[in-house]
Amino acid sequence: MIEAEGAPFDQGRKQGAALRAQIESVLRNVRVRYGWLEWYGALRRAHTGPGRAQACFLPQQHERLQGIARAAGVSLASLELCAALQRVAGVGSCKGARLEGSFEVPPELEPVMTLRRSVPDAGGVPSVELTAAPWAGCLAGVNAEGIALVCLEDHGRREPPLRVLAQDLLFRARALDPGVDHLRRRAAYAGGSGVLLLVDATGAALQAELSSGQLRVREASSRGALALEPTIRIDTAARTLVWRDAPGTEPRGRVSLES
Repeated sequence: MIEAEGAPFDQGRKQGAALRAQIESVLRNVRVRYGWLEWYGALRRAHTGPGRAQACFLPQQHERLQGIARAAGVSLASLELCAALQRVAGVGSCKGARLEGSFEVPPELEPVMTLRRSVPDAGGVPSVELTAAPWAGCLAGVNAEGIALVCLEDHGRREPPLRVLAQDLLFRARALDPGVDHLRRRAAYAGGSGVLLLVDATGAALQAELSSGQLRVREASSRGALALEPTIRIDTAARTLVWRDAPGTEPRGRVSLES
């Protein structure tokens, strides 16, 4: 598990330093897909497309990514390209104040998935999340105010990953409805396409569906267990996240804002 404290850049530096080998491994796997000219073209498109949108409209998450790049000794554009290419689908379910999710993680990402405790400096809300070594954003998480989310779909490689908007929501949200308003504003500027399942500590649940930055919100029906055994279980009342690598395996980690 990563402990990421302080300003966004410092949070990223701690992640990049702790997971430098894993980040280098991911970048090697991405790099072999391209010839030299294709590689530099892909880096440029990622940097001037979703990377620029993130820098302009999601500054805290951009600074975190800069910190990861600096500490890991890699280029910012290479991490922006990884973020653009690596999209993970999932399914989710909620029952009261509990949220469950199961993800289809590509084989190359499985070894670099990790839990993270984010404790930002003044102005941000602490949270715990499931992320991957090169990412600023998260697939799932819960913050100190009991706002939890799971990223179910993530589309639009020319837009910032929905994981980044998810992380920004956890960073800002102190209640569900204001959190959704913040998500709507950020997405309208930065873009983003996919689906987030949101739950608070009272059991209120919403499904946020984004298409090119346009947000549609509907009530999420409270359902029981997933058809698949969940790989993520979040208790919003206890601010706790439990993660396992795959259905049927022993939990790989448990993280709480209290521990």
